[in-house]
Amino acid sequence: MLFTERFQNRSRNLETLLVVDSMESQNNRTSYPNIDTFELTSEYVSFLEQFNPNIQENIVSAFNNEMARNHRRKNFIKTVHNLDTILLSLDNTKIELSKLTLEWLPDFKVINLGVNLCKLCLDIDFKLDDLPVSGNYEVNNVALQNVLPVSSNGAITVVYTDVTVKGRVGLLIQGDSFVPENYDVDYTWNSEVSVSYFINRDTKVEAKVTRPTDDQIIAKTIWTQLKEVLTTILKDQLKGVVVEYSVQESLADEDEKLRQLAQSQLTKANGLFDTLLCAAKDYLVAKDLRTIETPPFEVLYRGKLSSTETGLFESGNGYIKDLSTLSRLSDLSLFEDERQLLVYGTLGMREFKHGYDSFKTKFEDNDLTGSLKAQVRGTEIFVKLSFEKSEESPQKTKVEKIETRLLRDTAIDTSGLGSLSWLIPTTQSWVLGHLRSTSMDILLKQIEAAFSYAIEAEMKKTTTTGSDGDNSRLFWKSIFSK
Repeated sequence: MLFTERFQNRSRNLETLLVVDSMESQNNRTSYPNIDTFELTSEYVSFLEQFNPNIQENIVSAFNNEMARNHRRKNFIKTVHNLDTILLSLDNTKIELSKLTLEWLPDFKVINLGVNLCKLCLDIDFKLDDLPVSGNYEVNNVALQNVLPVSSNGAITVVYTDVTVKGRVGLLIQGDSFVPENYDVDYTWNSEVSVSYFINRDTKVEAKVTRPTDDQIIAKTIWTQLKEVLTTILKDQLKGVVVEYSVQESLADEDEKLRQLAQSQLTKANGLFDTLLCAAKDYLVAKDLRTIETPPFEVLYRGKLSSTETGLFESGNGYIKDLSTLSRLSDLSLFEDERQLLVYGTLGMREFKHGYDSFKTKFEDNDLTGSLKAQVRGTEIFVKLSFEKSEESPQKTKVEKIETRLLRDTAIDTSGLGSLSWLIPTTQSWVLGHLRSTSMDILLKQIEAAFSYAIEAEMKKTTTTGSDGDNSRLFWKSIFSK
């Protein structure tokens, strides 16, 4: 059960309705969230805590059954997951990893799957089996090519071991279903990298390297993409189980107060986030950062691996636009305790365009120039904001986490290759590979800077002396329930 068709259609419709249009948001960019805080009584908290163990037991049992069902249906579900090409540059050394695949039957082993109705979240702790990623590598040195045209290529395997995923998943209430929507999770892992290549027709060499995680450049680069695959699968598997439980039946028809809490948290989280998002987009527009520059890339290539001729592909500087179309993709989640308030969820860009206005390439007798243009139709960027509950230390408010969760449906147009048209698919894989490994980090840093500016700007705006002579802390009072 990856999703019931009934709920999948409903979820798509809700996602469409909940996208925040920047023009609508601009109408409220000078106002603060109008929040009527709702708090549960101690009696109702005790009532909910009685139901936590039973709901938790049912969800854990259903989730484990789903994992077992995956094994029974392993010949009928997707077990081979393709990853995009990866480009790495280490000084003059260029590394290309291609045809990467993960062979893995979805199987999350439950260490803990706790239900917290009072906080409307799940606390998860899963362990995964070893994850083998296999593909091809090619290594070239630009300086060496001018003296001695040699390269190294072969097969590469990265095995991720001791993989765990822990964190918090926000629970929304949609209709009569609990919906796990926003995943504030972290992974831990170790890895082993092995390569194999032939030094002659009959002699195959195999080598392995095991290093601390922080020193594993190749494993860390692959992991950023692998994490997208794992999180997407986890979301499908967990949602398919949890949405089957009726809110009303699970709480014996005493669900109205929980619905009021859910609506209050939703309004608070969305209102706070939208206020900061509007200010962040104001910053991007004012600083002329709707379009940002991304680094160029350089690749050495061959027509065939056995070819004696090496080609050189060099792009100019790239770009990503339009950052002013950043939008909230769905309702956000909120977690609040005595010390802090956390708001987390996903952003997207309604118009995500990436490209290179110029490139040049030389191969045999061909000396060509052209351009590359890409449009990414599906983007998910996870953002987590934390707010310290301290009147004396508001400066501790910060962007705690920002990371790419999904890149999909990318259309790339290549012009100018002419007689090297056979290179077009490879060129497109380079663009996507460089976007993932390098350019997305530039985008994330810019978004983080914009939100940091927005937080500072709202702080200044709400701590200035008002007409009554008192310092106004309306912005902060509006987001804290206590």
